[in-house]
Amino acid sequence: MNKNPDYSIKTRAKTFYFASFFFNRNIKEEIATLYIFCRYIDDISDSGELNKTQAKQRLKNVIKDLKKLKSKNTILMDFINLMIKKNIQIKTPLMLISGVMQDLGKVKLKNLEELIIYSYKVAGTVGLMVCNILEVKNKKLKFKGIQLGIAMQITNIIRDIDEDLKNNRIYFPLDFLTIKNDKPKQILNDKELQKQFSKDIEKLKDFSDLVYTNSRIGIYKLPIHYRLPIALASRLYQSIGVKIRNHKYDIWNKRHYLSFKEKIIKFIIVLFEIFFMRNIVENKKMEKEINKILLKLSDSYCD
Repeated sequence: MNKNPDYSIKTRAKTFYFASFFFNRNIKEEIATLYIFCRYIDDISDSGELNKTQAKQRLKNVIKDLKKLKSKNTILMDFINLMIKKNIQIKTPLMLISGVMQDLGKVKLKNLEELIIYSYKVAGTVGLMVCNILEVKNKKLKFKGIQLGIAMQITNIIRDIDEDLKNNRIYFPLDFLTIKNDKPKQILNDKELQKQFSKDIEKLKDFSDLVYTNSRIGIYKLPIHYRLPIALASRLYQSIGVKIRNHKYDIWNKRHYLSFKEKIIKFIIVLFEIFFMRNIVENKKMEKEINKILLKLSDSYCD
């Protein structure tokens, strides 16, 4: 890995950085510590500078340090101090690491259940840890935070399909695909398969929108000083999916992102929603289904 990699939110997560601007200084610093830890873990498996054996060993060493609550690595030690300060249970970052380790194997998710479990590991856990930072105690609100993480991860998966296929990874659930050929290289070189794949994206995009909506119910129950940045992060990420939809799900020729002007527009919309909109219809059936799936991992997955 690079000797001095830049893990900052400002450089590596511009969409979330824009939203995090509205946190107070202490919360912003704590979220930055969490983000740097998560990016460090992700880069171990995804930087390309370590082979799979080396990456697995590096992650195992991280696990040892977390369990000891002591590390010579300043990134890990900063996170360990955050864990202690914010009462983050060690099982949560360990679940995150298990998801990252999954990336080092053959990545091919069969169905929506496997997608939800994977998304919980690598992103729902992050939502849960943010809840700890914000000192959210209510389990129902924590579950909403987990759902927001899952929805954001699905947006990432949709946006990065082309890049992931180049790395022989398919995070898009196979039972959502109507194409028969799921071999990455052939999809990348076949315009007709790409067109069909783009049509299939809409089903997953619609599902993610339902998860975003359910999570938004929890956002509006947060203390007012946390409501704006979290609601803004949610809206910005969801809008990336909307932009992909507006470009007819063409993720093959460009990477979609929001311009600064678009972010400002979304900011104004979120301000209006926070103060004037409360009539959100919760999809209870989907809520129960996600809960049922995650209970297979642990009966205390949102502690």
